[in-house]
Amino acid sequence: MIIIRGLLRAIDWLSEWTGRAVSWVAVSIMLTMTYEVIMRFIFRAPNKWITDITIMSGGTLFLLSTAFVMLHNTNVRVDIFYAKWSAKTKALVDIIFTALYLFGAIFVFTQQAWMQARLSYLQHEISQWGYWEPTLVPFRFIIAYGFSLLALQTFSWFVKNVHILVKGKPLALRAEGGNKS
Repeated sequence: MIIIRGLLRAIDWLSEWTGRAVSWVAVSIMLTMTYEVIMRFIFRAPNKWITDITIMSGGTLFLLSTAFVMLHNTNVRVDIFYAKWSAKTKALVDIIFTALYLFGAIFVFTQQAWMQARLSYLQHEISQWGYWEPTLVPFRFIIAYGFSLLALQTFSWFVKNVHILVKGKPLALRAEGGNKS
């Protein structure tokens, strides 16, 4: 159990660190869009690179924050029934839907993302969204990393839910005294 705790701690730390770091991308999106609005509507001088930067920044923010959202359990959920359930019932429902849907989808998305990143690298892929045409290689690897991190965080979340279902309490990731749960 010590190894599992250590692994989950490492996954949670990586998700936390990545989420906090990528939150600054939101600031860059805001500044970039403000700059573009001023240039386009006040000076009548739009930029050709803004479309690519906006798409890549938004994608980066979205994909690299998903594991952080899962770590903190702040994802969007319909709480009509869920909020009233016990911790064990919530864990059971989360385990079932994670096993049935999430693991398979994340496996496919992660596998495809790494294949696309590799192809992008081999073909020196460039953007076709705007006029600027920057390389898409770093963005493709960011997508692959984002899905990989989400896969790891899903594993962590799944193990924590199994522990709640079996033991009836959350898994303590920090070893406390003689606590062996």
